[in-house]
Amino acid sequence: MFLSDEFVYVDLNKTGSVSVLNWLQALKFPQRQVKHHLKPDEAIVSSGILKFATIRNPWDYYLSLWSYGVKRKGKSGPYLALTRFRPFKSRGYTQNPYGAVTGFVPALLAAARQDRTANLQLYSDPDNPEAFRAWLRKVMDPKLAPVLSGAYYSSRLHRCSGLYSYRFCNLYCSGSKTLHSGRLRDPAALEKWVEENCYIDRFLHTETLAADFRSVMLEHKLAKAETLDSVIGAGKPMNASRSAAAKRSDFYDTETRQLVAERESLIINRFGYQFKDG
Repeated sequence: MFLSDEFVYVDLNKTGSVSVLNWLQALKFPQRQVKHHLKPDEAIVSSGILKFATIRNPWDYYLSLWSYGVKRKGKSGPYLALTRFRPFKSRGYTQNPYGAVTGFVPALLAAARQDRTANLQLYSDPDNPEAFRAWLRKVMDPKLAPVLSGAYYSSRLHRCSGLYSYRFCNLYCSGSKTLHSGRLRDPAALEKWVEENCYIDRFLHTETLAADFRSVMLEHKLAKAETLDSVIGAGKPMNASRSAAAKRSDFYDTETRQLVAERESLIINRFGYQFKDG
């Protein structure tokens, strides 16, 4: 999160957030608070300042998340969840204390069934489509939700949505108590809740990040065109975990492509994303 007097940028990992934060810092906005992946409090959400965020095509998101785990293993949440025995980590005590406690046994059982040595091999080669597909099937498996994230599991969103949709809801929507109550039992109920609780005014798409960022800055008179051209042109490159030259079809087969379509229907429907070759 990058908070200034005029706006707040809320950053979700693997959506181009490093580039946006670099641009904002280069533009020298007065900073009230800067902290990665922090959700604004209710006072900020209900304020009149501009609230913008970044969003990414779900098929690209998962490919990037896996690639990041291959390259930066100790920094990746799914990597740590699948390759290390951490029964007391990421249980979601803050979001839902009761759910964190009741989810401990399911997490313990799911973790015990994991072959962590085999899971390590899923991260051994960034150019191995079979490793990516096997990893994706695990991350999308509802039975492994308590291992990946206690808060995700206690929300019960794992029954109808993927990890990406949960992260979107948790970071970009108010009403956290309802989100983690277990009452959002199907995609239709979740979509309705998001429509009512998403507090973000503008989304920047990773696929058109520089143009979207420039548009927001100009529309809200936060920076001049010549300054933006200078900053965006000279800015640090996006922290991409998957080369832009890699084609989605090189890594996705029919099964895994459909798996993302089904589990991430919330984001796909809301933003009109499609699977495109390349």
